[in-house]
Amino acid sequence: MKQPLRRVTLAILLSFSGSVAYAQANAMFGLDTSAIESNVGFNNGLKLYTGGSLIYSAQDSSCETPFFEGACEDSSINGKIFGGARFNPMFGAELAYVSQNEADMKGTAGNQAVSSSNNVSGYQLSGVGYLPVHSIPNLELMGKAGVMFWERETQTVTDGNKKLSSDEGIAPMIGLGAQYQLNQNIYLRSEWEHIINTGSDSDYETAVDNYSLGLSYSTL
Repeated sequence: MKQPLRRVTLAILLSFSGSVAYAQANAMFGLDTSAIESNVGFNNGLKLYTGGSLIYSAQDSSCETPFFEGACEDSSINGKIFGGARFNPMFGAELAYVSQNEADMKGTAGNQAVSSSNNVSGYQLSGVGYLPVHSIPNLELMGKAGVMFWERETQTVTDGNKKLSSDEGIAPMIGLGAQYQLNQNIYLRSEWEHIINTGSDSDYETAVDNYSLGLSYSTL
């Protein structure tokens, strides 16, 4: 990614802004979270975590090139590393770097031989909400919303002529998941994430779906 330091700094500032906003809302409206707090592994106070996941990632529109005939693979297995802060049992913020997938095409378009490889990766910044499953101890549901600072790199070959292109931008994202506490510090997590229109306003615009399974280590 270009200018990663600037983006990481922005992520940290936004994360702290979110925690301040939540604290103000809690004080203003007198939210009572004691019932939830008694059923999750975190007490009040800042808790940090880090982890990694394997991702099955698919680019929704990569195989929809007009007049293309041939083989197209729009999904692959890649990885994600993440870290976050949980400000209280209900709310936190997370920063991740995702190496998503490479969509590969090889065939013909019209009378021309065509092949391409389209790769998307980037940083994700999201707010995360947690909800315990009362009937299953140590299990809680997760929901997230945020943005992805994506970068696209594409190589196309048309009748032997190679062309390289790249782009970057910001796309909204949402996600759902669950995590199970294996012991005092280790969590098993499973997630689905949907990133809306990476490569927007170009021939390579596509939504991306990530399905992941991983582990996280918490300072609990």
